[in-house]
Amino acid sequence: MKTIILLLWLTSCGPCVIHVQKKHQSEAEIARMTPAQRVEEYAEEQAYHKYDFLDDHGHLIEKYILRDGLAALPRMIEIMDEYDPTRASGKRGHKGERFDAMWMLLGDLDNHVVRLRGSEEGRRAMEAFERAIQRMRAANYGQPDQHEWAEHGRFDLGAMEIEEAKGINSTDRAIRDTFRLEYKTLLSKEDLLAFSNFLVARDPTYPSWSETNYFRDYTQINEAGYPLWVYTMKKPARFYEAYLEFKKTKR
Repeated sequence: MKTIILLLWLTSCGPCVIHVQKKHQSEAEIARMTPAQRVEEYAEEQAYHKYDFLDDHGHLIEKYILRDGLAALPRMIEIMDEYDPTRASGKRGHKGERFDAMWMLLGDLDNHVVRLRGSEEGRRAMEAFERAIQRMRAANYGQPDQHEWAEHGRFDLGAMEIEEAKGINSTDRAIRDTFRLEYKTLLSKEDLLAFSNFLVARDPTYPSWSETNYFRDYTQINEAGYPLWVYTMKKPARFYEAYLEFKKTKR
């Protein structure tokens, strides 16, 4: 979903700038890289192939980065710290596009591998992310009359991503919809956040417990009369067992 939003943003911002294409590494070469090298390769992929929507090489690199997990964070923090829109030198060399690559990776790690706020390494990455958001605010980004990607799209989506890392993310919403459809259990926003915190404390890797389904939910119809698209867990039992334990703690 995040990638779709990003593509919509980019295609709505007028003509795209075409960057010089960078040679792709083979999968064998990517597999031999260190976590830091893979993060660097992903950052460069975002900088040089950002507008090639048919190029799926980034997905290949990301597959290995998600396996690296927390080991990928130190280099990601360094790249986020390099981006500073308050200084000309902090924007040169595709630093903005490289920053985009990092916050997208952080979101995917948080939603599919491990909740960032559940580890010291993850919290350091979140702090670096927030520092970058603060620098964007200092550069006066995020104003209502701004329409450029860097000033509005990057700021808005980045700010949204860090808030989800601190609270309810896409995995949590998938859990909520799973409980509603599979177990007829409704969770309020407050209960969902409390359950998310419970899971983070118990096992921050809970986003990796199950893959998700993506389908039309005919129990929810939007204003135009169409069913909403939702994610649910393919293997919900472990989440519901944890929820029953959570309910005992509330009593």
